Amino acid sequence: MSTLKAKLFIWTEPRTRSTAVLRCLSNRDDVKAFFEPYYHTSFSGRAEDRLCNYHIENGIVEEDPSLSKKSVYLEIEENHKHHHVVVKDMISGLNCDYSFLPDDATNVILIRNPGAVISSYMKMSQYDVSIGADGWRSVGNKRKSGHAALLDLYRFLKERGSKVAIIDSNDICRKSADVIQFICDFSGLPYQKDMLSWSSLQSGEFPSNWWFTKSFYQMVKHSTALETAFKSSGFSNIVDPEEFDFSKSLPLASNIYKKQLYFYKELFKEKHIFE
Repeated sequence: MSTLKAKLFIWTEPRTRSTAVLRCLSNRDDVKAFFEPYYHTSFSGRAEDRLCNYHIENGIVEEDPSLSKKSVYLEIEENHKHHHVVVKDMISGLNCDYSFLPDDATNVILIRNPGAVISSYMKMSQYDVSIGADGWRSVGNKRKSGHAALLDLYRFLKERGSKVAIIDSNDICRKSADVIQFICDFSGLPYQKDMLSWSSLQSGEFPSNWWFTKSFYQMVKHSTALETAFKSSGFSNIVDPEEFDFSKSLPLASNIYKKQLYFYKELFKEKHIFE
């Protein structure tokens, strides 16, 4: 059996079901999971154990100038000496700065139709006022954000010769077990069937870094398996439609959607195909 430790980076934007994927991959004792450490480099708390050790008191976040992209990188490298490492992060956390990305990491890029991202954000804001009605703006209204930034990262990784694969969010719902097994095989993380299920979190175990979207993440908190998590969610369809029209309901979102759709389709051409 190989003693090499997996070093897996999952890059995405909000609302791609990436947290549920991380929940599966980190559901084992030999994995050190990092929840959006680059994205939160200006927030308090250590990058270590980001999934369960993100310090927020009553929704107030204090800045910690000592936490930087370099310190996150060093933390990941240190943990990789003794554990498989899985890092899930938002593409916006990099801000197109790839200087602290390990050369030897396996990368998975999760994509989702930008129309579905916007729709999911709008539904979520109805339940979590802290999100704000314009939370969907993070899908990207600039050239290098959202799927545009993901495409930029993909091209950088390919040119550098890094190991990278693209997975569409619909496949996470349609082929849950296949997706998790593929990610494990692709990254060198030994696959375990029980990664697809887990114990329901108790109230005291609720990750504090989910404070902002507490009601939305009830599906992951109370579910006990990846597939049932999606089926129990009332926030989005199990499988996204191919087209969206925001022209009448939200003209600004319509413009963002049209701009980002091009980059999504470019990434979609390169996605892994699950039979």
